[in-house]
Amino acid sequence: MNIKPMIGEFEVPGLERIGADQKRRLVDIPIPGLEGNLSQDLGAQSVRIVIQGSLSSDEARDGFLESAREIFDAGEPVDFVADIVTATEVFQVLIEGLEVEEIAGSTSPFQYQLLLRQYVPPPEPTSVSGFGEGFPCLDELGPDLGLDLDLEAGDLFDIMELPDLLSAPDFADPTTPLKSALDGVQSAMDDLSTVSDDLTTLFGGGD
Repeated sequence: MNIKPMIGEFEVPGLERIGADQKRRLVDIPIPGLEGNLSQDLGAQSVRIVIQGSLSSDEARDGFLESAREIFDAGEPVDFVADIVTATEVFQVLIEGLEVEEIAGSTSPFQYQLLLRQYVPPPEPTSVSGFGEGFPCLDELGPDLGLDLDLEAGDLFDIMELPDLLSAPDFADPTTPLKSALDGVQSAMDDLSTVSDDLTTLFGGGD
């Protein structure tokens, strides 16, 4: 082993065994009448790395636990260097698991196992102005689809402006039309009073 495993700035001590597990995500699709299944390749899984070792002194044990648990508790990806990841895309890892034990009577009583997993950064989100992150840019949807969206957006804004085009009656004072009608009735009653006076005079009514 030419390069000792380095997890960030932490050089792994007492190394006894290191291994890498690489797998592809394959989905079997059964087809009626076909001999065998179709296999769809969904890409490679993240590389898993197992590191095992042992330490004999209490000082070495305490130093290992302090450094390893600091990286584990942080939960942040760190650089990883080792011969076993040559020709892979492993540049950063997360400590997935940390197992430790002490065996009485052993020349190296403290034994550990580190489980590392390849870290793959998430893709950068795209956004549309006014819609926040997570929405694809219109340019990425193609010119035809982008034009259709523009037309639909224009129709939506037209619908939103319809209330401004409609006029509603004024319900502030519902008695206004009634007052006009009452004025007409009062005028008619005045005319009847005049006719009554004329009839009284004609027929000699009065005192």
